[in-house]
Amino acid sequence: MKIYNIYGRKNKKLKKLLTFGILSTLLLVGCSQTKEEKNEKMNVSTEKITVKSKRNTDIYATTVVPDTKEDMPLVVMAHGFVGDREGCANFEPLANKLAENGIASIRIDFPGNGESKEDYTAYDLTNMTDDLDSAIAFMKDKYSIQKIGMVGHSMGGRITSLYIDNKVDVAVLWAPAANDGLSGLYDFMGGEKAVKEMYNEAKKNGKSTFTLWGEPYVDCSLQFFEENEKSKPLENIAQYKGKLMIAVDEVDDYVSKTTTNAVIQAATDIQVLNVKNADHVFDAADGSGSQEPRQLLVERTYEFLNNNLK
Repeated sequence: MKIYNIYGRKNKKLKKLLTFGILSTLLLVGCSQTKEEKNEKMNVSTEKITVKSKRNTDIYATTVVPDTKEDMPLVVMAHGFVGDREGCANFEPLANKLAENGIASIRIDFPGNGESKEDYTAYDLTNMTDDLDSAIAFMKDKYSIQKIGMVGHSMGGRITSLYIDNKVDVAVLWAPAANDGLSGLYDFMGGEKAVKEMYNEAKKNGKSTFTLWGEPYVDCSLQFFEENEKSKPLENIAQYKGKLMIAVDEVDDYVSKTTTNAVIQAATDIQVLNVKNADHVFDAADGSGSQEPRQLLVERTYEFLNNNLK
């Protein structure tokens, strides 16, 4: 089943939902100075690849690597629910900027998303975690990797929060759906009642259908609900000792301020980027088509990663 990104620019229904708000500026809390960069940008190589998963399926991925034989940091990028490895058009410009300045990256399609040939019922926390492991192992085998960073958007921010532990030196969460338990799904899956109804259906049938605008969209497995119910991303965030940043948009129908505030409160040390006039995908929420929110998100994320991975 082909999965289309419900957050994408071409989705007119979503644009109607998100084209409101006020003209605004970018507020950055606790932003540190960028380290001095080299005058000349490095040449980069972009490659679309497949990586074998632990379950012997293909993980579709894109790597962007600086043209250097020196050791380099790596950034792994995790997309959101029914998304893909382009990260709502934000991952590619970030990956290019990182590589031009000596930082490699890999971004993957999670099971059932993007180019993945797996059914959406394979989209669960175990498989997502395994695929992140496989992606990092692939890059370590091919390149001389030093520190590791992660960027996760929405549900990708949730899996990033669950994954970081001691494996990741620097993490950036964009509008993360990172509340503990099933409450982390309420914002973007129709609310508490809808999620619990889906969970009950999955208990009976092994899977349940996520409906979008009144039409069946994807089937979510029982394991998806069971694992998310037990998961505690806020606890992980509270215990995380690496460098952490969160980007919060102003107008969001998919991740509430209650959720992002919980992340900020849980963290012992976190840099907060409040992006005004931005929707969930960091497009201009006022419908003006301005690229300023998106550009500033990428620029500040790059600066944070560059400062802390080198």
